[in-house]
Amino acid sequence: MAIPLSFSYTCSDPAATTVLYLHGFLGCGEDWSDVALRIGSQFSHLTVDLPGHGPHPQDAAPDYSMATSAQHLIRLLDHLRLDSCDVVAYSMGGRLALYLAVHFPDRFRRLVVESSSPGLKTVEERTERCRRDNQLADSLEKQSFELFLNMWYGQPLFATMDRTGDRFASLIGRRRRGKPLALARSLRDMGTGAQPSLWNRLTELAMPILFLAGEKDRKFSRLAADMAHLCPQGELAILAEAGHNVHFEQPERLADEIRRFLTQQE
Repeated sequence: MAIPLSFSYTCSDPAATTVLYLHGFLGCGEDWSDVALRIGSQFSHLTVDLPGHGPHPQDAAPDYSMATSAQHLIRLLDHLRLDSCDVVAYSMGGRLALYLAVHFPDRFRRLVVESSSPGLKTVEERTERCRRDNQLADSLEKQSFELFLNMWYGQPLFATMDRTGDRFASLIGRRRRGKPLALARSLRDMGTGAQPSLWNRLTELAMPILFLAGEKDRKFSRLAADMAHLCPQGELAILAEAGHNVHFEQPERLADEIRRFLTQQE
């Protein structure tokens, strides 16, 4: 059966643990290249373009919801004959990683969750977030994609990103290859408001999980601390001088934290 996800799998050693990387909204698997390179060949590396993302989004799915996206990833692991793997995930991808850990706990050994959350706690919060996500989706469908990208990265959340060098230009180049209508569908189906809250399921997660955020991102630093407190084997890492997108701002330091966590003794 065809896998409705674009992916890249670098298997350095059949016996090596595989790391599955999950990107954020507007992103793609290629966003993790710097981090995967620094983590090194002691792991195999699996990057994916999540539903609605990447230059060639697959349209075989009936929806882009979290449940459907999770099923696609499990099918991909089955296709690659991976009984278990580690996960490194950012923002939207982090929400999906927590969903996977709750619903398929036997398939995941360790998680690293960067700048993310388990969703919103109340119906009122989710309703308001759905309204805002639908407005953003409308913008993607109706206005210039370039204007949308300028608006998105003009948010205070991304103010700490260095926009002067080639790396930011490369990131924007990857974003421009995205398909606005597919991204709008992703927002409607898998936005923070659309997903089920997982706050009351975090205590069930038995695997080690590293919750990571940048110190300049106060909102997600607090969320990371709250999640680490609830998870039986939760661990917290707050990186100094970093904002929301830690893997862009400080890929080497992030890779060091990930490698330390994934290789520590059980």
